[in-house]
Amino acid sequence: MAGSAAVAGAAALATTGCSKNEDAGSAPVDDGKATLVFKNAHVQTMVSEDDVAEAVAVAGNEIVYVGDTAGVEEFIGDDTEVIDLDGAFLAPGFIDSHIHAPGSWNNKLFAICLDGMTTNEEYLAEVKRVVEANPDNEAYWGGTFMFNAYELPDGSNPGPLASDLDAICADKPILINDVSHHCLWVNSKALELGGITKDTPDPAGGLIYRDADGNPTGCLADNAMNSVNAAVSTAFTEEQTEEALYKFMEEANSYGVTGMCNMGDGGGFEANKLYHKLDEKGDLTVRFMNSTTTSPGMDPDDILKQIQDSKEFESDMVHTQLAKIFYDGVTESGTAYMLEPYLESTGLGSDWYGEPVWPQEDFAAMVKKYDAAGLQVHVHAIGDGAVRNTIDSYLAALAENGDRDHRHTITHVCAITDEDIQRMADNDIIASLQFLWMYGDPLYELECSYIGKERADAMYPVKKMWDTGVMISGASDNPVTPFVVTDEIEIGVTRNSPFPGEEDTDMTRWPEQGLTAYQMLEAYTKHSAYQNFWEDLVGTIEVGKKADIVVLDQNILDVDPVKINDSKVLYTVSDGRIVYKG
Repeated sequence: MAGSAAVAGAAALATTGCSKNEDAGSAPVDDGKATLVFKNAHVQTMVSEDDVAEAVAVAGNEIVYVGDTAGVEEFIGDDTEVIDLDGAFLAPGFIDSHIHAPGSWNNKLFAICLDGMTTNEEYLAEVKRVVEANPDNEAYWGGTFMFNAYELPDGSNPGPLASDLDAICADKPILINDVSHHCLWVNSKALELGGITKDTPDPAGGLIYRDADGNPTGCLADNAMNSVNAAVSTAFTEEQTEEALYKFMEEANSYGVTGMCNMGDGGGFEANKLYHKLDEKGDLTVRFMNSTTTSPGMDPDDILKQIQDSKEFESDMVHTQLAKIFYDGVTESGTAYMLEPYLESTGLGSDWYGEPVWPQEDFAAMVKKYDAAGLQVHVHAIGDGAVRNTIDSYLAALAENGDRDHRHTITHVCAITDEDIQRMADNDIIASLQFLWMYGDPLYELECSYIGKERADAMYPVKKMWDTGVMISGASDNPVTPFVVTDEIEIGVTRNSPFPGEEDTDMTRWPEQGLTAYQMLEAYTKHSAYQNFWEDLVGTIEVGKKADIVVLDQNILDVDPVKINDSKVLYTVSDGRIVYKG
């Protein structure tokens, strides 16, 4: 299924687009008048690259007119809000195809927040501040730390130390996630509560970092985190999460984001119930496809029931029928599952490939169960071994259950073989990709130290995937990395840093794999809509679609690519409501 052609074919649209300002048609409203009109704009409808218009009219939450500025006049009444955009760029609202709501807002408001910090000294100072400010807490938690802060000159990385946290608080547990959320930094009390000692073996799909004598040092990766997480509650209350969600949606709207595929907080029936409550109040300013995660130790039948029971919460703003599974960890901690071994200099041994989170038989059985129940499946797979085995499991499920419009997705897909690119394309498996990871940032340097520069440079073959026919959607994985979409679009084109002080230097990473600006806009609009089964709702500017809209102060398809992230969001419209003004 080839890139944009697949979406055009999949979305049976009720009206034709508007090309070169020809009238695209209109839909009747009760009094014939619109509630909101944008005129004198460059409207990029995303039906096709040359499909543009000048004006859009909205009645309630629906687009009722797309065409030229003269034609929109008949929709303007006494109560219509009319905005003259004076040539500004109007497009469908951005959709993030893999993100964790409410991002870091729970940590910012109620826990330890290390955002913007990069050194061990900074981390410890903030942990100490929070502990001293909250002496009655039974535990302390938050995030996130950067694993590369602990890299040694020889390329090895012992990770952070429990002893540093013990010096701050020795009698209560402290748990700090790394930026990937695949490593946990804990103090000795947390190790004790989790039952982790020198004699505790590494669990399948996990690593306990140790000193030369085999003693746990305070860093746990992937499945090694499970016993501590089970022993120490780090859950936020529903009231705290609700408050954090409001702040998160405000942030999202300020970036032009109006929809997302949400991996937040594990999901489940109670999480979906909370989103339903906000939906019923009319308070959602982001359209959510909520996933529910299955982790080791969970009963897949229970997860399936929670997802199926959540169907009662479905609306145009909340969707729930999505199962998320981790297959592996991350390259920078040696837990991504690779087809070739990690470098021996990492200290992981001479024949370390990483380990899957699940035995393959168990993983494949879960995928088959969820597929048979009609769910969409979304798998975290970073290593090329993880990607290969995920594809195998998807194909085995389809062979047994019968092919259908499954839209199963693999997120990250950092390393992949040419053979598996072709298999993803041939079998309509969507790739949800994080473009902020695709330049020479500090994590790239850490990846080089784990698998070597040659293999690290071969990661993220996006253009090859696109040209082969893989459906690519755009994502951030926030709070792992920020979710400013114009930053992500610029990186997707240039494969270089978009940030001041860096964008004029050479931090490029395989620049030949850059996409065009229009392709990147497709990834963050109609492709992400397609991934979420929303192509009849949003993703293009067309009559009959819901009015999810972003307005930028410049045409990001025409400017020098290094200027894309200079764009300012002027307006964000969610379901017909202006929810942000820049």
